[in-house]
Amino acid sequence: MLASLSLATGLVVASVSPPSVSLHTPTSIAVFTAPTALAFDPGLRTMLPPVYFCGESVPIHEEVVARRLVSALVRNTDHNQALLRIRQRASVFFPIIEPILAHHGIPLDFKYLPLVESALQSLAVSPKGAVGYWQFMPATARELGLTIGHGVDERHHLIKSTNAACRYLRYLYNRLGSWTLAAAAYNNGIGALLGNIRRQQQRDYYYLRLNAETGKYLYRILAFKELFSNYRSYQHLIPARMMANLSEPLGSISGAEPDLDEILIPEVVMNEATKAAVSAPIKEELHPTRGRTMDIPLPNAADVFRGGIKARLTEQSGLQRGQVWVFHLTRDGIAGGLEVEEGDVLYAVVEDIDEKTDKLYLRADKLYSASEKHTYNLTLSAVDASTGRLGIKLSDISQIKSGWILTWKAL
Repeated sequence: MLASLSLATGLVVASVSPPSVSLHTPTSIAVFTAPTALAFDPGLRTMLPPVYFCGESVPIHEEVVARRLVSALVRNTDHNQALLRIRQRASVFFPIIEPILAHHGIPLDFKYLPLVESALQSLAVSPKGAVGYWQFMPATARELGLTIGHGVDERHHLIKSTNAACRYLRYLYNRLGSWTLAAAAYNNGIGALLGNIRRQQQRDYYYLRLNAETGKYLYRILAFKELFSNYRSYQHLIPARMMANLSEPLGSISGAEPDLDEILIPEVVMNEATKAAVSAPIKEELHPTRGRTMDIPLPNAADVFRGGIKARLTEQSGLQRGQVWVFHLTRDGIAGGLEVEEGDVLYAVVEDIDEKTDKLYLRADKLYSASEKHTYNLTLSAVDASTGRLGIKLSDISQIKSGWILTWKAL
């Protein structure tokens, strides 16, 4: 994390890059930094699915980008038991972190950041003095409203430190205009990052020349995201034992209870905080297009069931125009003349929210075939299964969560 920031003046003091988490993780959980030999086949780029971070497309068509992502994935899957333990911890902490991120309008992809920072351990300490789940330096923590001193260090408090991290990420995004750059600045400091941007005249993280730690930082976050939410698309990279591990429900794994080697917040406190975060209003950041006065009709509702497909929501980035949501098909079928299979992936964009008709419009322009490892151009829109019309009623949005199934129609 960073040495200090000044929210009042908008100036941030640049700091040295923190060491990798494996250096400041005090117990047996390792975050994967051991070197792994990897022979990269340039043709592998065409076998990778589309990848997004907070709705921003990752340019995996570039060999260096694909190479770094594959390297991060392989390093993680070389450590079967360590990844299992982190997956177990994530199953406990993500339900607490996610509603706090949503309350602050921070994309849910940032829930993977503390996996890289601390392996989700409150007692993690770096040699530079960064502490806690989100690895705050003392000065930064205090300026973000956390109390440190007199036997109290709120960097160890999951809910308070997560709220502080959200405030800081929002500040970084407002300064940089990109969630990808905000993640890089979280690691390297906004001053150092802005210096690199000015010197190189480049604002794209993937093309900036950065220090080794920051250059790998986002790929480590992406590796966790892809392994936890889209691992079936990487069967050609992931060992069979790890594939079985990732697909196994945690409750059925022997010894699946997380080894929480620190004093955690009492469950009743976490439950109450989660309820409060979920019920709090989310800041409205959409600017819906005005003037849409009617639904665009499809031929009839029956066509939806003959030509439509069903897909289950597995990753929601946020309720903002341009955000990308990930859906997995729930059955085989045909869409736009293309045979599709259960497990294929839709990357859907929040196209619009129409306040006049209280509808959310989702569009997917590509479908990734999990079995063929190939991306097809296919335009699909989410439709109301009861009417066959485009758009989902906003009254249903309150029920959005992983497992939400929508009907999709090729246009």
